[in-house]
Amino acid sequence: MFYAERDKQGNIVAIRKNKDADGIELTPVDEQELQKFLASDSDPGTYEALLEEADKKMIRVLDDLIEVLIRNNVIMLTDLPEEARAKLGTRKDVRRRMQDVGADLTVDDIL
Repeated sequence: MFYAERDKQGNIVAIRKNKDADGIELTPVDEQELQKFLASDSDPGTYEALLEEADKKMIRVLDDLIEVLIRNNVIMLTDLPEEARAKLGTRKDVRRRMQDVGADLTVDDIL
């Protein structure tokens, strides 16, 4: 989750990853606000940050898609290269462990 530092009119002036900001009041930022803030800046670095955030979410989509394809026998796990199987196995194991300890996994959670 990201947090916003806002001016008196409520406009975002800074985005922070942590809520701890030495006495500065921060409010949660939804995805739409974050995209609008990043797109308003002409610095190419902000576009990279936006793409990086989108990539993280896309990884979860692909992870779930592969699981559905395997479950429905469209592809077999052995059809994938060994490196891909190892990475998928690691993610699946971590997600299982998180569920075992009661961590709430939602679509937006990224490992």
